[in-house]
Amino acid sequence: MLKIAAAALLLTLAVSASRAADIAGEKLLLPARERQVHVTYFRAPGAGPRPSVMMLHGAGGFDRQIESYSHYAAALAREGFDAYLVNYRSDGDMKQLAAGHDIFEDRIADWARLVDDLADYLKAQKASNGKIGLIGFSDGGTLTTAASALDKNITAAVVYYGIDSQLVGIEEKRFPPMLLLHGDADQTIPWQQSETLAQHVKALHAPIEFVLFPGEKHGFGADTTTKHGADALQRALAFLHQRLGVK
Repeated sequence: MLKIAAAALLLTLAVSASRAADIAGEKLLLPARERQVHVTYFRAPGAGPRPSVMMLHGAGGFDRQIESYSHYAAALAREGFDAYLVNYRSDGDMKQLAAGHDIFEDRIADWARLVDDLADYLKAQKASNGKIGLIGFSDGGTLTTAASALDKNITAAVVYYGIDSQLVGIEEKRFPPMLLLHGDADQTIPWQQSETLAQHVKALHAPIEFVLFPGEKHGFGADTTTKHGADALQRALAFLHQRLGVK
């Protein structure tokens, strides 16, 4: 029992030390045609050209798990990616949600164009190596499929437990290389949705990887301190290194 308690304490201390060393985020406004967009920017070290990766939240936003999402973004930055937590919903969207309205299908095309505007902007910056990645969680995963389908400037995409955006009205004629991550115990978005998306990506002749995590429920990916959360992060990093060309 003492050995187990000591091991748990060491793990807690290691996680705390890792997070204490995280790269800090900076609040910014980035331009898009609809409006300026609130983001939190985690800058990769060094002065050379580097890719950008935008993270897109699920229905609950980033705030409920801001420490976990910030830790994830900091991990991206340490690996050489400029990382951005993108708050794609407007003040008007938030009021509609607070009033109990389901606006996702009505707004996903607008949000996809907004994300694509940000991708175009980031690609044009002097520090960019010209490559842009997306990582989306749940609703943000579905938004990732939509934005990736609409903009050739999206070089690679990672989708955690999302669905094929054609199911919510997006016309898809292309995809970048994609990595799909899902838990087989997901009761919110069943893992078969990722299987369907993988088949569609393959049909459009884009490289596709699909990883199913046994026993994991919806939302496991943000917490990188768990076994499967950490595994998923490492798979995402390896995929993005391969596709976005960090040197």
